[in-house]
Amino acid sequence: MNKNFWQEQLKKHEKLCFLAPMDGYGDSAYRQSMKRVAPHIFCISEFYSADGLVFSKFLADAVLPHETIEDPLIIQIFGKDPAMFAKAAKIISDPRYNIAGIDVNMGCPAKKVVRSGHGSSLLINEDTAFDIIKALDEATHLPISVKTRLSFDGNQDLVRFAQGLQKSGAKLITIHGRTAKQAYTGTADFTNIYTLKANLDIPVIWNGDVKHYDDGMQKVLLPAWYEGADLDGFMIGRKSFGNPWCFLWEKHFHTPTWANKKEGFIHGVYHPTLWEMFEAMEFHATELVKTKWECKGSLEIRKHLVQYIKSFPWVKEYRKRLVTTESIEMTRATIEEMKTRFANDLTKRPGLGEIA
Repeated sequence: MNKNFWQEQLKKHEKLCFLAPMDGYGDSAYRQSMKRVAPHIFCISEFYSADGLVFSKFLADAVLPHETIEDPLIIQIFGKDPAMFAKAAKIISDPRYNIAGIDVNMGCPAKKVVRSGHGSSLLINEDTAFDIIKALDEATHLPISVKTRLSFDGNQDLVRFAQGLQKSGAKLITIHGRTAKQAYTGTADFTNIYTLKANLDIPVIWNGDVKHYDDGMQKVLLPAWYEGADLDGFMIGRKSFGNPWCFLWEKHFHTPTWANKKEGFIHGVYHPTLWEMFEAMEFHATELVKTKWECKGSLEIRKHLVQYIKSFPWVKEYRKRLVTTESIEMTRATIEEMKTRFANDLTKRPGLGEIA
């Protein structure tokens, strides 16, 4: 990869679509589950401590290796010491990991993160933020990007901050349309982000309240009553829970291979069949156990399983078994039982009310 990676990608894609970095969710198995359905998306990892990567070879060897299906993979890191970021960059840049880029978390609103001088606190510690990006840019050949927010509490200048990041070496910036004080409450506001795009030379990505691909494609276009410019892409986070199909866009399915999927689109939203839901559940469970071993993987899959079939009218009957599964065998047995019981409904789409 090289510093112009994102500009090159924009020549290949109409807009850039990302799986947002989500702590506790965006691990390798989750990323594989999303890319299996939507290979066109870019994945950003959970956030990892720059200090942790430097001081723990175990952490680096646990989170940086990944499957080819996840490429190109972006690793997100957080911290407050530019020198530690530079050291972490050299580790991440090791060719054996085949990482495509490094993203810096400057938007996490969690109190413990902010109190430590990390995440969104960098919005009010601009010089440190700029020094971090400069140190990273000088330490690696990989493109550096930043994920941040509108401001910390509404009193910061977003354009000035973003221009400082760009001058320091950032090659892409993502803005979550809320302040750090808002955290995840209220509605994302993107009025100023269109203005920001008109004042930067690097790609600007939208994050917050994007429901699905078609929704994202509409939101990145400059509304007629705003001043600014079209954005370069968007991220989908929480709406991807149990729903890798949220990354699909009907325009992608123009070849005979995908012709059968076109019928699943209603108003730009793809509704999977019951079979697709069961297959996605089993794939995710299998990969989670494969990457985190039986004990931990089978516990972590619990929070994902019911999400996949939340539109299935019989989900309540199986919820207890799915959220208490203790092994991949138990998970598969439950899925197989549902496949057998609803064998006549496997090609139907629960989200469209085709199963009573």
